[in-house]
Amino acid sequence: MKTRNIFLLATAALFWASCEDYTEHNFGKPEELWQAQQVNNYIIELTPQNYADMAANADNKALAAQDETGATADHLQKSGANACFVGNVTPQEYLPAMLKNLVGTSQYYSMTDGSSITVRYRSGNIVSDAAYVPNEGELTETGKYLIVPVGQEQPLATSGEGKTYGYLLLAGHSLCPATVVNMGQQTIWANDVADAWAYTFMKNGDSWYLCNPYEQYLYMKGTYNSFNYIDDLGELDDEEQWPDWTVTYNEQDKTYDIVNIGSQKTLRFTTQYNNAGAYDLASLESQEGYFGVQLYKREEGKVESVEVQEEMEEVTFTLEDGEWQAKGDYLNTELTGGNTLTDMDLVYMATGWSVEYKGSIGDLTYVWRYDATYGLRGSAFKSSTYYPTDAWAISPAMNLKKAVRPIFTFEQAQKYAGTPVTDYLQVWVSTDYTGRGGLEAATWTNMTDKVEGTWPDGSDWNYLPMSLDLSQFAGEKTVSVAFRYISTDAVAATWEVKNVVCREAEEEE
Repeated sequence: MKTRNIFLLATAALFWASCEDYTEHNFGKPEELWQAQQVNNYIIELTPQNYADMAANADNKALAAQDETGATADHLQKSGANACFVGNVTPQEYLPAMLKNLVGTSQYYSMTDGSSITVRYRSGNIVSDAAYVPNEGELTETGKYLIVPVGQEQPLATSGEGKTYGYLLLAGHSLCPATVVNMGQQTIWANDVADAWAYTFMKNGDSWYLCNPYEQYLYMKGTYNSFNYIDDLGELDDEEQWPDWTVTYNEQDKTYDIVNIGSQKTLRFTTQYNNAGAYDLASLESQEGYFGVQLYKREEGKVESVEVQEEMEEVTFTLEDGEWQAKGDYLNTELTGGNTLTDMDLVYMATGWSVEYKGSIGDLTYVWRYDATYGLRGSAFKSSTYYPTDAWAISPAMNLKKAVRPIFTFEQAQKYAGTPVTDYLQVWVSTDYTGRGGLEAATWTNMTDKVEGTWPDGSDWNYLPMSLDLSQFAGEKTVSVAFRYISTDAVAATWEVKNVVCREAEEEE
């Protein structure tokens, strides 16, 4: 009995082992059978809420905060608010955190390594716009200003085109479209509508002329509190017609006293009639409802807006080792459109490209600039003078951690470079450039000789396509490419670079 049981147990064990070998050979190890292997491929079109969630994601905020200038954090906020990718915020870097949260939801529950998600998205261009901002202090001769009542959101406006008399009215209910709005009580958006209410302050000795948008001069007559307008000051022949004004800034309440010299009456705004007049201030001491004015000066490049591209783009992510990795574009910057910029802070905020200099640039204010038509444009020639410079235009960092064969391409044109051209125009690569201010501390590799394509000989302005294989930097998480511009006191080229792209090489059949 006992022997039989041992025999039966041995037989059963042998049978089970045989079954286990068979199962493992044909289906894998037993523990693997419990792991559902389901490779799925999805296509997602981002919604405005997706962009908002991306901008609010804690991991993305931490990533943006690595840029100590604050520009990337601002771009992240703009991306969420405008439902597009802006500036330094790219889908390759900022979508993985959102995709990670998708796995495990009801729609994307079963996704394992090898799965992919193709995301369709929109990009936006940061445009530097003019704005009217509070002017504090001295006025600029022939400056353009809005006259804004203290505490109000609308500027004062001329009573109408063709009117030669009348009050300055509060632009709001009937005269001024709602598009002229106060932005945080600090900035009034500059556009054709806002400009239609702007006064030109023209210096006249120790006084000022105030000219409305219809090129009519503001003047007072006699003892009246209201104003008149005239096209030609030469037509003022009455001794009691007074076109001269003094403008005094009150630092305590941040307002201006605009006083008519002839009548000694001061411009004040009244809420009762929704208009402005010039009054004897002593007569207003016991009355309420009269307010001073603030002047808003028009300044170029003061604020930024986002232009959202109509055409959608797409990028594919694959799940590898539990992490989402973008395949395809590592960098895609046209470097054209928007507004031409020479301020390097604005260039960085608009494009993500840094500009740094080794040594002095002499009397120049810049070497590289962002040109809306010609791309990044470098030149050290000004007023018939060649300035010796060493100017670097450096790309945003590219994450090539999972790259295999990344190819960096660009288009370039040049004139006036010396011979050989590559002594003056070069391409360098770094894997440890930390951002603006880090040029000298970073390690750079000269890759100029490895750039494929025909370097422009300067005989024309035709753009030539160039490419650089970055395979030797595959696996690096922060790869920056720099266009290095070198000039001397005898040679200063004009170098134009645009349509800069870095993407994975297409697999050959």
